[in-house]
Amino acid sequence: NSTGVTVMGSEFKITCLCLFCQAPLVSEEDAVFKSGDLIKCKLCGEGNDYASVIKLAKEKGIEKVTSDLKANLKKTFKNFK
Repeated sequence: NSTGVTVMGSEFKITCLCLFCQAPLVSEEDAVFKSGDLIKCKLCGEGNDYASVIKLAKEKGIEKVTSDLKANLKKTFKNFK
């Protein structure tokens, strides 16, 4: 499942991936997880530690927002010298 966040008017979606095979992790729509829970990958069958999955998703999200922000700033200020 993916988690969405809106930053400066842009929506970013982050897909939680299996730590073992990189497949998107899929759960029931109403599933609730907490630290210490294992999320079973439907592709490889491995149990993924919820806290580790969320930590990686946050890191990927920060990378994406930072990259997009830098690109937007570069585009906005390309004519200023």
